[in-house]
Amino acid sequence: MKKFVFRFFFFSVFCSLFYVVLILLYGTIVPASFAVNFNYFGGMGFTRQRFDEVSKIKNVDLVVAGSSHAYRGYDPRIFKKSGISMFNLGSSSQSPLQTRYVLGKYVTKLKPKLVIVDVYPVLFGVDGLESQIDLISSGLIDKDIIALSFKINNIKLYNTLLFGAFNNEFHIKKQKLSDNEGDTYIPGGYVQSFRHLQFKKTRFKQNVNISATQLEAFKAGLNELRSQQIKFVIIQAPFSRSNYASYQNNDEIDRVFSSLGEYYNFNKILNLPDSMYYDDSHLNQRGVNIYNAKLIDTLSKRGHFRRLSMNN
Repeated sequence: MKKFVFRFFFFSVFCSLFYVVLILLYGTIVPASFAVNFNYFGGMGFTRQRFDEVSKIKNVDLVVAGSSHAYRGYDPRIFKKSGISMFNLGSSSQSPLQTRYVLGKYVTKLKPKLVIVDVYPVLFGVDGLESQIDLISSGLIDKDIIALSFKINNIKLYNTLLFGAFNNEFHIKKQKLSDNEGDTYIPGGYVQSFRHLQFKKTRFKQNVNISATQLEAFKAGLNELRSQQIKFVIIQAPFSRSNYASYQNNDEIDRVFSSLGEYYNFNKILNLPDSMYYDDSHLNQRGVNIYNAKLIDTLSKRGHFRRLSMNN
């Protein structure tokens, strides 16, 4: 029996080491097109550049968090013209699980007077895998990321986490910043695009589903801001009319968000033409110019940005 246990132990150690070596070789030399249970290939919207930059930033008036609707929808240059310094902590497909993480990691350092939590309702129904992989592939690995990875619990995520930890130490593989031609990174976390919507996807009527896990994470993140006495507003940025209209329970979703804090759905405030979008989900620069001006005006009338100006 002792001999069996001894052999089993060393066999387990050998398999574990072999698996680690296999993942490291796989991530280093295998093309992205062959990836099945691994993803460390980047091209996700300048996430690494954004979080490299934020490590050098302190004390801003405004922080924005959320998905690509955040980092493609809030231009620091426009806010600066109104005397408001801001940083955009958006990342691709950022679900409430990751929003809570990035705010928890950076809001104390940035010390904002106001946080805009941008919500894209569809992402309240996902598992958070895509966003978690994006953060890990951008070098964000710490005890909280590891804990969150175990909560999501996916083999692709574990493999990416293993390779990411190795790559952070030895810098073997460099992540691409973005796959989209014409995208330009603007200091402050924003991604600029002048492309415009070429065609509309066929959209079928559907409902937005909100998972209990994501809603719990969202509420917890808001409560953490409250505990630090940091003011926040919940904003749904506009996306194309055909896309928005395909969801049948928008009013129900609005009631959920309205119950959690000060909330604005700009799909109901602005009616922008397709020429203001670069795809059916994201604004282009023309659309951002109009949206940000309207947002600043709306929040100024509620006293938010006037209060910021008085404190500057």
